[in-house]
Amino acid sequence: MPYLLGIDVGTSSTKSELFNLEGESVAVAQKEYPIISPNVGYAEEDPENGWWQALQDTVKAVLKTSKIDPREILGVCVSGTNACVAVDREGKAIINAIMQLDNRSVGYAEKIREAVGWERVFEITGNRIASGTFLAPTILWIKENMPKVFEKTYKFMVPTGFITMKLTGKYTIDLSRCSTTLLYKIGREKGWSHELCKILGIPVEKLPEAYISKEVVGEVTDEASKLTGLAKGTPVVAGCMDTVGAAVGSAVLEKGDAFYTLGTLGRFCYCMDEPKFDIRFINICHAVEERWLAMALMQGGGLSMKWYRDELASYAVEKAKVSGKPAYQLIDEEAEEATVGSRGIIFLPYLSGEKSPIWDPYARGVLFGFTAMHKRGEIARAVMEGVAYSLRHNIEVFEEAGFSVQKIRMGGGGAKSRLWRKIIADVTGKAVEVTKMLATETFGDALIAGLGVKVYRSLGEVKEMVEVEEELEPDTINHRRYSEIFKVYKNLYMHLKEDFLELSKIGF
Repeated sequence: MPYLLGIDVGTSSTKSELFNLEGESVAVAQKEYPIISPNVGYAEEDPENGWWQALQDTVKAVLKTSKIDPREILGVCVSGTNACVAVDREGKAIINAIMQLDNRSVGYAEKIREAVGWERVFEITGNRIASGTFLAPTILWIKENMPKVFEKTYKFMVPTGFITMKLTGKYTIDLSRCSTTLLYKIGREKGWSHELCKILGIPVEKLPEAYISKEVVGEVTDEASKLTGLAKGTPVVAGCMDTVGAAVGSAVLEKGDAFYTLGTLGRFCYCMDEPKFDIRFINICHAVEERWLAMALMQGGGLSMKWYRDELASYAVEKAKVSGKPAYQLIDEEAEEATVGSRGIIFLPYLSGEKSPIWDPYARGVLFGFTAMHKRGEIARAVMEGVAYSLRHNIEVFEEAGFSVQKIRMGGGGAKSRLWRKIIADVTGKAVEVTKMLATETFGDALIAGLGVKVYRSLGEVKEMVEVEEELEPDTINHRRYSEIFKVYKNLYMHLKEDFLELSKIGF
């Protein structure tokens, strides 16, 4: 029986999942790794011992669990988070990957603005100038602060391209990740911008060759076969950013389709069939030709609940070991006892600064309005509500820009929580569709691999593979209540904006 393998290199873990051609999950494995923070505002990960080792371990686990012949896997697709990976000619990472959560390159975003101008950058790349989110400021930081590393770097890569290179030996980047370099033309005319590269002093030769996500770029090498258990010669496509994998896995492929993925980060996307870009969003090439996505990126999605679990809910972690229930389910059960609005606690989910819609690297997380009378479950619910408010804030901006958002198709790990799904419907006032396959990234990866190896020959076939399992309608009374609180939520940031900046100047 033939299969497809989807692999997602996430911010906190790598997941490998095997699917049959009917879109059914056959086996899945996941392995976590740490975010390394050597200084305040820094966020790094180990590409070799983190991502690559996690891929080897999870692929081996999937093959062991499924008991299939690896030669039955027709194609592999890797999606991934955003980071800058400097590699040498042997394909080894020279330093730790600098993650999109990292804020060290804030000043270099300003240098790009001074050297080129935000209007020209937007005209060429379809995107605003921002640190972390885009590679160019990070590359400039490396160039100035680690000149020997810059000199030694053969290619500046992203997680997807790095892992694809480990599998195939080919140095590549897909068009969706080209879109987040701030060095690539993403409209109908595509290609590296020699103009921007020349002005910024970044040699084009240090950038990988670009491909559409579904293009086969190579085959699993003999060395990679021995390390992973995959069959030598298995086709590997260019891959995509995690958001694009989730879009395909949610069947968001036509103009007007919208989805929200609640993973470590929150991502809300709207599909376009024309390159009409708005500077308030991150604009990216889709996995298929003549499609683009406008994306709102929220830094504190599932990361906020992970922080709550790790720092404030150790009881749930310990109880999970005894009860057999996941820690997050135990947290949900407490949060369900809290009322709408968490009795006045409001959470600002800016744990690593924020991208859309405020674009403030200095913003911080805030728990506002709690008293000695509040319960632990109310804090948990407030965290969920704060993430939902950040989504609503972005949807407002989309609608101001002329995008019509009728309903939201939702996936990602956070979508496992029915309470959180309901909160999102009530806060936004939009119907929430939940796909049967919540692991939309790996599912989408498998579908992209299928398009690449010609198992699926049309977008229509791909759309038919995605099933909606549940639709949640917003509660009118709850939505009205949340709308009152949402006004306070937005005002809180405006009142604290200058204080966030002052705190950063002090050195925190």
